[in-house]
Amino acid sequence: MTEDQTGPMPEIRTAEPLAARPHGVVDTAGWIREGWRIFKTEPLVFILVTAIYALVLGIASQIPLGGLLLAGPLTIGFYLVAVDMALGRYFNVWRLFEGFKYFLPAVAAYLAVTFFTLIGFILLIIPGIIASAWYLFTFLFIVDRGLGFWQAMEASRQLVRQDTTGFIFFIGAMGLLNIFGALCLIIGLLVTLPVTYIATFAAYRQLMGLQKLAEQPPPPPIHI
Repeated sequence: MTEDQTGPMPEIRTAEPLAARPHGVVDTAGWIREGWRIFKTEPLVFILVTAIYALVLGIASQIPLGGLLLAGPLTIGFYLVAVDMALGRYFNVWRLFEGFKYFLPAVAAYLAVTFFTLIGFILLIIPGIIASAWYLFTFLFIVDRGLGFWQAMEASRQLVRQDTTGFIFFIGAMGLLNIFGALCLIIGLLVTLPVTYIATFAAYRQLMGLQKLAEQPPPPPIHI
């Protein structure tokens, strides 16, 4: 159950004073390295989850509005898998679909973020890049802090605005990584896409710490 999205905006407290961080707010190289490190712990799991994620979205995209309705919940589900792997929990493929517990805020957030980003790209591209950076952590705030979609978007924006330029370089680096994956006969995306998702989770965990995500019990194991 998420909090009322029309309620007051909660104060966003980072896990550590950002001004005291030796490398500043953003640690692009460190977060991507952490994404790669976690990916390497269970590469077949992440490749499988990414393939299922892409397959379900591909099928849904053949149905009017299908992709728009499923992308948000599946993104949350992908983060849940990343959390399990990062915390040493058992893998359960059904975790990918637990994002549907947050269906309404996830769909609303995906539609809103997509709208603002598209409008931004229409307005000379740069505003679109800024919007992509601002709302980078929206889905993680929904699932970890139990926020409504608008509160989660605002929380993400508040966090990213502390170093917007740094986060733009971060999403740019992840974008280049995924372009490289796409150039490797598309198959490379099965590696680069989860690495970038995990890197985003690693950034959130380092900056904000974990609340609800840390409290969730590990799922039962499924051996593959």
